[in-house]
This record gives sequence, structure tokens and C-alpha cells, in this order.
Amino acid sequence: MLVRKKIDLYPITVILIISALDFLVFFYSPHWLLTIFWATISIYIKGFTCSLNHHHQHYKFFSKLWANRIIEFFMGLQTGIVGELWVLHHNFGHHRNYLDQTKDESGWMKKTGEIMSVVEYTFDVGSTAYTRAYEVGNRYPREQKRFVQNTVITVLAIALLTWLNWFNSLIVFILPMLILLFATAFDTYKHHAGLETEDPYLATYNILDPTYNWFTCNLGYHTAHHLKCGKHWSELPALHAEIEDKIPQNLYQEPGFPYPQITKLTSRLTWLSKSWKVS
Repeated sequence: MLVRKKIDLYPITVILIISALDFLVFFYSPHWLLTIFWATISIYIKGFTCSLNHHHQHYKFFSKLWANRIIEFFMGLQTGIVGELWVLHHNFGHHRNYLDQTKDESGWMKKTGEIMSVVEYTFDVGSTAYTRAYEVGNRYPREQKRFVQNTVITVLAIALLTWLNWFNSLIVFILPMLILLFATAFDTYKHHAGLETEDPYLATYNILDPTYNWFTCNLGYHTAHHLKCGKHWSELPALHAEIEDKIPQNLYQEPGFPYPQITKLTSRLTWLSKSWKVS
């Protein structure tokens, strides 16, 4: 079967729909205001693609290399993070070094031992993502080769789109890619910042809000993810249930707006629905 797990049809469909809308707006937008409107709202939507891209690089959606390269191309155009960048920088870098801030590719600690501010961290990790990934790739030539290939293909695609329509290319693709590359770095700050420890059960914050985990495909079960990063995202809640007694309560966080509000609204509507059925 081409798709390794049927549940991944959900993220695959989301990714392809977003890309289809991108190209629809790029080629057929009747007015520059519509182009800007789509780009503005799509940046938030594409933020979810960043989570999907992360999961894909840990557990590939497809059983065939060519299919994975295609979906990675579309995710790269949406998020600014091309195929194998996650693998090198995140899988082979951060996951192996997150307990040692002198080595962590997504390190949150300054050389002085102080904690970086979220702004400093975002700029540091975002601006060095590609160079650090390439450096990690010196130890993994196969992944490094794919990383370079994917980067070149994406740059050439952007160049072609810019030649066809520079304004739409800038608004629909280039600016969102740059913004989301740094937004991804910004979002990862809250996963580990300030947790200096050699104990993996104490090194990661978790978010259990069901709405957040629905949209991010269980990214909130972060301790479980770090313990067994090869686990498929759908298996993380079960793994978390096995280890939750080892995770202190201070390592649980609430997500930002609008996730708690949606969760409360959903719970309220569910309660009302049950009440009406009883009556």
C-alpha cells in the first residue's frame, strides 16, 4: 500500500488542498487584494503543515521514495522547510542532543549558561537551520544529498514562479515560507526552554489539550515523542499513558489562543447535546 497508515490520509489531504489553493490563487487571483488576503489567512493554516511535516520526517507517509519526495516538495513550499531538513537538523541533531545544551541544534541556552529569550532563540535557530542541517549531514551523506537536492529543486521552483509572476510568488510563497521557518523555531522554544537535565522525563513540556493535539497530530505528547521518536503520531497518546506518572505536573502547559477556547466550546456543546437527548 502506498500510504503506510490509513490515518495519514488526513494530513496528506490537508497538505494537498492547501497547495492546490496556493496555486489556484497564484495563477487565477483576479486582484492583488485577494492574493494578500489568502496569503494572510493561509500563514496560520500552514502553521499546521509545520507539525505535519515534522511527523512525516519521523515516520514517512508513503512507502515509496518518489511519493515522499513529492509531498515534501509541497510542504517545503508551504513552510520553508524542505525535505530532509527536519531529518538532519531535528532527528539526527536535536533529538540526539537535546539533553546536552552544548550540542543541541535547537539549543535554548547561551554560552554563558543563561536562557535565551524567545526572540533570540527564534532568530538563532531560524537563521541557522539550513547551515546546521548541512553540517549534521556531513555524518549522514545520503540524507545530506537528498537535503541539497530538495533545496535546489525548491529554489528553482520559486525562481520559475517568480519569473511567471513576481508579486504572487512573493506574497503566496516566498514571504509565508520565510515567516513559517522562523515561526517553527518560535514554536519549538516552549518545548524545552529552561529544562536543563539529563533525565528525559524532566526535559520536555507537554500539552494535553485535545483541540491542540487534534490540529497538531499529538505534538503535545512531547515527552513520549522524545522517548520513542520513531513512533507514529497516532500512537503517542497510548505511550504517554504508560509514562505519565513519571512526568511532574509542572511540565504540563496550556496552549495559547484559540485552542483552550475551542475545547471549552466543544465541551459545552457536547454537554448541551447530551442534556437535550436526556430531556
